[in-house]
Amino acid sequence: MTEATTSVFLAALPEVGGYFSLFKIVVMLAFILPWWLALPWVVRDARNLRTNAVGWGLGFLGAGVLGLVFWFLLPFYLAGLAAYVVFTGGVGAGYVVHRNGKVEDGFEVMTADHIEGVFGKDTGPKNVTQREVHIKLYNASGQIVPPPNSADQVATYDEAQDLLYGILFHRASEADLTPTGQETRVRFVIDGVVRPMPSMLPANSDAVVQYFKGIGGMDVSEGRRPQTGKMSADMAGAPVDMELTTTGTTIGQRLRFRILREAVQLDLATLGMSQAVYDRTCALIAQNGLFIASGRHDSGLTSTLYSLLSHHDVYMKQVMTVEAQRLTDLENVTQNLYAQESQRPGLLSAGLRRDPHVVMVDQCNDPETAKLILQAAGDKQVVLGVSASESLTALAKWVAVCGDAAVAIKDLRGVLCQVLLRKLCIACREAYRPNADLLAKLNLPGAIDRFYRPPTKPMLDRKGNPVTCAACQGTGYAGRTGVFELLEVTDELRHLIIAGVGLTQLKSLCRKNGMLYIQEQALQKVIDGVTDLKEVIRVTQKNPKEMQA
Repeated sequence: MTEATTSVFLAALPEVGGYFSLFKIVVMLAFILPWWLALPWVVRDARNLRTNAVGWGLGFLGAGVLGLVFWFLLPFYLAGLAAYVVFTGGVGAGYVVHRNGKVEDGFEVMTADHIEGVFGKDTGPKNVTQREVHIKLYNASGQIVPPPNSADQVATYDEAQDLLYGILFHRASEADLTPTGQETRVRFVIDGVVRPMPSMLPANSDAVVQYFKGIGGMDVSEGRRPQTGKMSADMAGAPVDMELTTTGTTIGQRLRFRILREAVQLDLATLGMSQAVYDRTCALIAQNGLFIASGRHDSGLTSTLYSLLSHHDVYMKQVMTVEAQRLTDLENVTQNLYAQESQRPGLLSAGLRRDPHVVMVDQCNDPETAKLILQAAGDKQVVLGVSASESLTALAKWVAVCGDAAVAIKDLRGVLCQVLLRKLCIACREAYRPNADLLAKLNLPGAIDRFYRPPTKPMLDRKGNPVTCAACQGTGYAGRTGVFELLEVTDELRHLIIAGVGLTQLKSLCRKNGMLYIQEQALQKVIDGVTDLKEVIRVTQKNPKEMQA
């Protein structure tokens, strides 16, 4: 090779370092690193959502590898970069759309709110941005439960916070998570009415159930056997005690919350009795003898039974109960619990040997327990719970279990029966003029010019935009109140019962004595604007099985 040829060849070679471009290498790393970090997240997130984790993982991995191959083989750098972005970005965007369609609102990723939350708070990438709900949790031992430190637990913590927030915000007395296979059904009981809520993904609900089991003091490794636990939640300085119950099913675990604050009240004067019923009830339970309190399921009967006991001076009198379940601790009251109904007579007999002044038995459907109650009613104050929708029905059930009408009513003082009505929301209730024909049909005075009902038109703010009532969350009702009828057992009524007269004659005597039935007591609350006619009809309908009995 001549000197001239060598000079030309050397001149055509690139400068030292020209084979490698530091700028291009940095750009490649900047694009490859996010794909490499996102790959395990895609697999983990897809597994949590119970979607095709293997398929999405291999797809995202293959897209990145194929993009790199094109990037290295194409002679033009920018064309290779574009190919890489199309492959990885296309598969990544497809997964984001797929997973965002499976999660609830607020749990999406790569949305404007999510990106703002990540970069605005400089928390770095994670599965779901932790939201600020600020509900303090206390475990079964009363110790505060701190938020998780691990990013992997943030999604479960946020799900748990959202669930508790919904329970407290909607004033639910119960909540239930029930797996159905494809989803977990969520239901709240608000003012005695079941309301379905947005469902949860099975993977999310499983994690939430395990989380609450740990807080509630239950065995997280046991998924089949029924368990109970307790915890407390504090939102805005108002702690609420909760009872947790889990039950294993073939497709997952069911979790039930019971809010104890909503379940039991202890002040007889605040249950909703009319003044006349309240005064006569107080007089009757002050006497030795038997007093029956009755109601349907979820009618507040336990609150009434506990309130009747609390009306006594529990520091001057010895008070005891015999019940299947203690819904709350009664101060200075001996609460005896039985697991099976067959244990009830023995438990009551043992308690009576301690010679208490006041006794409460939550139910009685066997002659042995009835005999013990009759013996105690001669010189003690006894309160008995009976499942019935009318006071006369409760009386008939008591006579039937005793077998002898004369013995059953000898020391019986009165029978109270109750239902629970939803109260209209004061903030949004709507006044209207009742129809004259309707008033006549209900045997109400024609002078009544105003009833109330839930709003029939949407509420508007100052700008005319529709808004949801903050007091009732748009249900039209807020809280419940009791409606009571009192059957006072007089000597005249005893004679008729022993004589075996019909129901019509018994009702005539009750009417003669001034007794108002539940429907009439409920209508008075409609007149007072406490509730509406639709709610009265819903609650006072008779149970067909009871009517047949």
